[in-house]
Amino acid sequence: MKPVTVYTTQTCPHCRTAKEFLKQQNIHFIEKDVNTDAQARSEMMRRKVNGVPFFTIGEDLIVGFDRARIMALVDHRLVECPSCRTRMRVPTDKGTIRVTCPNCSQVFQTNPK
Repeated sequence: MKPVTVYTTQTCPHCRTAKEFLKQQNIHFIEKDVNTDAQARSEMMRRKVNGVPFFTIGEDLIVGFDRARIMALVDHRLVECPSCRTRMRVPTDKGTIRVTCPNCSQVFQTNPK
């Protein structure tokens, strides 16, 4: 599954909207604040990106908040174990799958979309 990283700043309203969208869509992501994380700021400069939010999804780069492109590139969703409520990433391209919770060993079926 492709990792999703969103580069943000604390003062950016579009960044807040983008993070909320990812949460609503049950997409696992890592946030990097370019104002407080020197390595994230270096990554941004190396990629010649001048604004936030920007996303890396696998090897793909999205500058700005493009919902359709994000949804087209993300290949997983977070699902919650019905027993212990542990959240885990599962692929979206497999149809209905059986999942075993790593926390409580509960087995359940899901069809994330």
